[in-house]
Amino acid sequence: MPRNDNSCPFVVEKSEVVLVKPSKPTPDVTLSLSTIDNDPNNEVILDILCVFSPNPYVRDHTNYHPASFIQLALSNALVYYYPLAGKLHRRTSDQTLQLDCTQGDGVPLIKATASCTLSSLNYLESGNHLEATYQLVPSHDTLKGCNLGYRPLALQITKFTCGGMTIGSVHSHTVCDGIGMAQFSQAILELAAGRAQPTVIPVWDRHMITSNQISTLCKLGNDKKDPKLVDVEKACSSPDTPTEDMVREILNITSEDITKLKNIIIEDENLTNEKEKNMKITTVEVLAAYVWRARCRAMKLNPDTITDLVISVSIRSSIEPPLPEGYYGNAFTHASVALTAKELSKTPMSRLVRLIKDAKRAALDNGYVCEQLREMENTMKLKLASKEIHGGVFMMLTDWRHLGLDQDVWGGLVNIIPLVPLTLPFLCVLLPASKAVPGKSGGVRVLTTLPRDAMAKFKEEIDAVLHP
Repeated sequence: MPRNDNSCPFVVEKSEVVLVKPSKPTPDVTLSLSTIDNDPNNEVILDILCVFSPNPYVRDHTNYHPASFIQLALSNALVYYYPLAGKLHRRTSDQTLQLDCTQGDGVPLIKATASCTLSSLNYLESGNHLEATYQLVPSHDTLKGCNLGYRPLALQITKFTCGGMTIGSVHSHTVCDGIGMAQFSQAILELAAGRAQPTVIPVWDRHMITSNQISTLCKLGNDKKDPKLVDVEKACSSPDTPTEDMVREILNITSEDITKLKNIIIEDENLTNEKEKNMKITTVEVLAAYVWRARCRAMKLNPDTITDLVISVSIRSSIEPPLPEGYYGNAFTHASVALTAKELSKTPMSRLVRLIKDAKRAALDNGYVCEQLREMENTMKLKLASKEIHGGVFMMLTDWRHLGLDQDVWGGLVNIIPLVPLTLPFLCVLLPASKAVPGKSGGVRVLTTLPRDAMAKFKEEIDAVLHP
């Protein structure tokens, strides 16, 4: 049925939901999940949209819909990724998650058609139509309707009049993180392009990320680490967390801008010794520092208010033994830095970057990871709230620039967008530059959410640094 909205620049007509099952028999099995998978903060549904350039064949054959070949590829991919067709629920005995996989399970798929071209929406590059894009992903209700638990994944394939398409997904963060979901999406695209099997064969092995598994590798006598768990619910209910007249925007930062920001830090007068002058600064570190400070100033926080920067850090190759290739579960820890609003505003940028680098390094230590997993496990067993990080005034940064969606299928992937709810204003996402806009290779798009007045001030702060 068509869905229309006076504020929406296009109309989407959706077909009935089809349950896509694996093309070959798969095991009847009950699977356990890792400690990070089990973290209640990860039991959220993520909406993600991938935008593909127009395909000449579809443009010239109006009766053809890309959902047909995606449906076949999905069915073949589920032979390898059959857990994504299962059903999730928490056990009442210990609050741990369980994934039940049985014959007949499948992934809901919706075929849809949009009433416009992708170019008329600027390939959704600017973020001007972020609210309307919810038409391009399945409703969260699509995951419900099971006798036991809920489905972890649903997809929607939307064809545009130009022959382009979007693949919209809703999936439970408990089953896979961004890298894991990208691995699955890459498998679908490879199979759709004619490969006999995915380049990377998936591995479940969720037992590898538990405190018992990692603690055997932690040296006795190490100083006990003190990881801080983020209590998202408490943060969102904090009186310091904004809730009214929120807006979400995507800012484009060019590669030249990033180089300029790095040079400013390197030339900072506080970098006095040779070691710091030769300090390698990553794009994540420099953007984390500038965006964190700009957000703090824009929100006009009380100078004594403590604010945290929290960065998701992958542990795929840092824990011992490293996770096997193909592991698609949650595999990250959090690095955090805490300062008062006054300290954040006044501290030299080179010092902020140093604090961020030190926090990232500490978060990759096996002892730190082990203690964080223990804390998560104890929280679940005792049904306690996670330790508050600092009153809820924090920014959580996650990097989506290197998810690995490189397959040149259809017209080519040009854009990827997480539909971050306005109710999660602390979440900031670094996105790759859109391929729909020439000349932006190497740049970064920063997705952030703030009160409307603060957003204007935030952009002024960023612009003042880039164009003094």
